[in-house]
Amino acid sequence: MGSLSMKITSGLGNNLNAIRLLLALMVMFSHAFPLSIGGGGELHETLYELTHGQMASGSLAVDLFFFISGLLITASWLRSKSMQNYLMKRILRIYPAFIVSVLFSAAVVWMTTPSFRDEMASTTWLISLAKDCLFLTEKSLCSPAIFPMNPIKEWANGSLWTIPREFQCYLLVAVLGLFCVFKRRSLILGLTLAIIVWYSKYLLSGASVEFLDSRFLSFFLVGMVCWLWRDKIPMSPWISFGCFVGLLISSQYKPWFAILLPTFGGYVTLWLGYGMKTAFLAWTRKTDLSYGTYLFAFPIQQLVAMHPSLRSPWINIVISVPITLGLAWISWHLVEKRFLAMKKIPHVDFDPGALEATGKP
Repeated sequence: MGSLSMKITSGLGNNLNAIRLLLALMVMFSHAFPLSIGGGGELHETLYELTHGQMASGSLAVDLFFFISGLLITASWLRSKSMQNYLMKRILRIYPAFIVSVLFSAAVVWMTTPSFRDEMASTTWLISLAKDCLFLTEKSLCSPAIFPMNPIKEWANGSLWTIPREFQCYLLVAVLGLFCVFKRRSLILGLTLAIIVWYSKYLLSGASVEFLDSRFLSFFLVGMVCWLWRDKIPMSPWISFGCFVGLLISSQYKPWFAILLPTFGGYVTLWLGYGMKTAFLAWTRKTDLSYGTYLFAFPIQQLVAMHPSLRSPWINIVISVPITLGLAWISWHLVEKRFLAMKKIPHVDFDPGALEATGKP
């Protein structure tokens, strides 16, 4: 039985992009219920019913997104040559496609909501749009006038709210790295355990998963710990199976499914990501459609929901998925991939200490 580190370096394959695409599709599936049925529609979502109200598919997917990010972003920091190099990689990954999705969502609103066009043409709204692009928010895309006849009004792109939280986690990694905390992985392990205990305490008190501030941080830190301790984490199909069974059992006992998901769900994700050789998923290692799918799905699903005859979660999914995947493919090849290629452009890091040592201006 090898370690996670051995699996990563073995070259057998990396399925994380495929997993993230599946998670993005799970978010679409979860959104299809409220977008088609209206408020309370999420109560009829499959996983929400199976877990007795503990968690919907979309929530589970976003949580595991943060787990995978904690794993990969920690690796990115440790491989980066400098703070500037790290931040540049993170900005190039997040911002370009996000900005395009905001502009795309705004275009959808312009085409579908004539009553909102005067406001969109105002200087105030344009400033709000620019702020959204800069600060990774979606305030310009929220208004009672947007999709006024849809079951869920006001939201042009209800998926964007997690992106600033993702970027905040990136900055957390930078701060930890700046203070050399990664050299003390036991300290990060202790911090992670404390956050998980805090998170579990609130779940046991009856708090909703959706509104816990420690939720995303818990999953991100568990992913971080998995990378830092990858040489000590055994990778076994039996452990993965045991974790999966544990999640199945806990799904019947609230709130234990949500409590176990960061660790048990994280391990299953690691096994599926690195422990299985899947040649048919090799294309996902060069074509990552997950981010584009996540960014563009909501406005497409809102467009489908505009037609009363199509207001069924299953019809919404059948129509929305191929359109969204097409947009994700365009986003990857025309936006994301091209900006990510800029990471390889050589640059000179500014080091004030070096200038002072040489005495040169």
